[in-house]
Formats: sequence, C-alpha cells, structure tokens
Amino acid sequence: MVRSNKNLQNLNDQLSYREIELAKLLASVEQQRQEVTQAKDAADLRSKQLDMARRGTMNMLRDMEESQLKADAATRAKSDFLANVSHEIRTPMTAILGFSEIIRDNSQDREQIEAIDTIQRNGSHLLGIINDILDLSKVEAGQMTLERITCSPQEIVSDVIELMQVRADSKGISLMAKQHGPLPENIQSDPIRLRRILINVIGNAIKFTEVGSVLVTSQLITDAEEGPTLSFDVTDTGIGLSGQKISQLFQPFVQADTSTSRKFGGTGLGLTISKRMAELLGGDISVTSSPGTGSTFRVTVGTGPLNNMRMMDSTTKVDTKNPKFPKTEAPEKANLDCWVLLAEDRPDNQRLISFVLKKAGADVSVAENGQIALDLALNARDQGTPFDVILMDMQMPVLDGYQATTKLRENNYQGPILALTTHAMTSDRQKCLDAGCDGYATKPIDRKELISVVAQFASKPTPAEC
Repeated sequence: MVRSNKNLQNLNDQLSYREIELAKLLASVEQQRQEVTQAKDAADLRSKQLDMARRGTMNMLRDMEESQLKADAATRAKSDFLANVSHEIRTPMTAILGFSEIIRDNSQDREQIEAIDTIQRNGSHLLGIINDILDLSKVEAGQMTLERITCSPQEIVSDVIELMQVRADSKGISLMAKQHGPLPENIQSDPIRLRRILINVIGNAIKFTEVGSVLVTSQLITDAEEGPTLSFDVTDTGIGLSGQKISQLFQPFVQADTSTSRKFGGTGLGLTISKRMAELLGGDISVTSSPGTGSTFRVTVGTGPLNNMRMMDSTTKVDTKNPKFPKTEAPEKANLDCWVLLAEDRPDNQRLISFVLKKAGADVSVAENGQIALDLALNARDQGTPFDVILMDMQMPVLDGYQATTKLRENNYQGPILALTTHAMTSDRQKCLDAGCDGYATKPIDRKELISVVAQFASKPTPAEC
C-alpha cells in the first residue's frame, strides 16, 4: 500500500513536471508566434511602405514626365509663336523697305531722300531687334545650330573692322586691329557666328566710347585645358563698368543701368547672345573694366585641331583696307531673261518682288497660294514651257510652300524651286531643303541678292536638259 502511494506520488510529480514543461513550451511557442506575428506585421508594414514608395516614385516620375512634356510643349509653342511673330513683322517690312528703296532710287529731292533713309535705317534697326530675340530664343531652346568649317580668323577680323569703320568714323574715334604672336592661317569654326560675335562686341565698344579708340587684338592661346583657342581682346577708352554692373552684363534684356538704356539705346540682348554663341564655339566672353577708364572684352573660341597648320607671322598686321574676306554682291543691273513663277499671298509683296524681277528683265507670273502655284507649274511643264525658276513663299493659304514643294517633287518636277520665307527659327533652311527646295532666301528681300540667286538657278539646266 505504501509502495503504491509512492508510485502514485512519483507519477503526480512527473505529471506536474510535464505540465510545467508543457506550460513553458506553450509560453515559448506563444512568444515565437507573437514574434512571427510581429515580424509578419513589420513585413506587411514594410511592404506597404515599399508599395507606397514605389507608387510615390511612379507618381513622381509620371509628374516629371508630364512636366517635361509640358515644358517641351511650351518651348515649341514659344518657338512657333516667335516664328509667327517674325513672319507677321517681316512680311510688311519687306514691302516697307523694298518700296522705300525703289522710291529713293527714283527721287531727286534731298529732303525726300533723307526721309527715306530714316525709314530704312529705323526699319533695319527693328529687324535687328527681331533677329536678336529670335537668336536668344533659339539658344535657350537648344536649337542654335553651328557649322564647323575651315575659315581664316584674319579675314573675319578684317571684314568686321571694315564694316564697323563707318560707325567709328562717324563718332571721330580710332578703330584699329592687330595680332599678338603667330596666328593659325585657318581654324575650324562657324565664321558667320564668329563674325556676329565680333560685330556685337566691337559695336558695343564703339557705342560706349565718346573719345579715344577701340583696339582689337587677336592672339592664339595654346595652354587651354580643352585645346587651343583664339582670343580677341576688344579694348576701348569708353565709360567703363563697375563690378556690380559687370555681374549683370550678360543677363537677357539687361543693360548696365536704366540711364545707359536711355542714353545709348538697345535691348541688352547683344552680349547675352554673343556669350552663348561663344560658349557653343568652345569659348567664352569675359570683361575687365573700371568706371571712367574703359573696358576690355575678351572673346575666345576653339580653333579645332591645328596639326601642320601654317602659322602667320606675329608681325603681320590685319589689312583693314583690302580684306580678303569674300564679298558676294550682285551687279547693280542684270538681265535675267527668264520666266519666274512667284508664289506669294501678300499683294504688296507680289507687287514689290514682281517689280524688282521685271526691272531686271524677267517675265513674272504670280500665284496667290500654294495650290495655284502647284497647278501652274505642272501645267507649264506638261505643255513643254516650264518656268525657269519658282520663288516659293513658305507661308501661304490652301497649300503652304512646304506642301506645294513636296507635291511638286512627288510629281517629278525637276525645275529649281527657291524658298522665300520670313522665318528664322528651328533650322528653317534645312526644313525648306527637306521639302525639296534648291535654295533659300529670307524676307525682307535684298534686291541684289534676289536677282543674283534667281540668275544663278535660272542658268542651270534641269536634269531633263542634261
């Protein structure tokens, strides 16, 4: 009996121990379950956070993409707007400047000639402002295209000096050019843009100099980190600038101060555009100056490789009297002896361009829109009497010049087509050539240039004649 009780007690003790162990095990399992639950909750929270972050990133990327699309659309809208503004201003200016030039040629009255000169001078000034605004817009939109061709820096400087000499003489100041050290005979650059930069900088120096001189010094810099560069130092004895004014000098539409604008005029765009162009040409524009002692503007541009390039002697002076920079002026009188189709929708410009061409000896037919031009050109060709040249305005109703030219080429029209446009934006020249045009001329027209280009293409045989 006693042994049975002991056995029973031992069994109870073992059961209690097992219960304790089981309780501990259950507590451990519960703790692990809670830890797993917490880990799962943390993982769920992390997953939600990651999902929210992913969605936030996707929304941010979508917002950025939408913002970029809106910015691109705004840039295109601005470019299109400026191009249309250019067209609407340049088109009437073609008639104003063209007819005023014709009246001047036929006038003997001195006062009338002076009045017409005033019209032409101010009209040209207005066109210069338009060109500056369009150039700035192209640079800011990344649409400024540059050439890299072989050109002579000496000839460019010489040409600019000759051009600006009239301004300097009118103010009674000296304009000189020299070179410091040897210069490469040729560089790889954009001669039109470089010429434009130098005209702006030298023109400013002349404008802000009342007494003294303007000196242009050309020099080759071979220790540049990104390759050799040419520098052109334009030093004047003008009004000078303070440090604060220098810091504002290259901001668009900003001049030194409002009194400068009132006294000297201008939009404050020339230097801004020039600096941006110089940067695109692998250089820059900097200035050192102090009030009352004049200024030195340094223009630098990349030269491209100079391997085996002949260097010009450092004592060689730039010839400002007989520049080698080629002039491409047409003769005063020309006998066109050709048949021209003028596609132009504006009556005033129809009269002006027809008058200029007829006076030079051409027969002229007029089409007031692209569809009429297309029909006339194809009919004349099919009858065996094709036009010698088509002058195609690119902005016309019904069919514009691009559409009409494209349709002519699709119909295997082989005759020369010259684009006549007021546009100066977004690679307009290439756009005209892509449409099928053989040449390009801008409005307002230059009589000599227009007659010259018409004569050039009218004399070329078409492929069918070859």
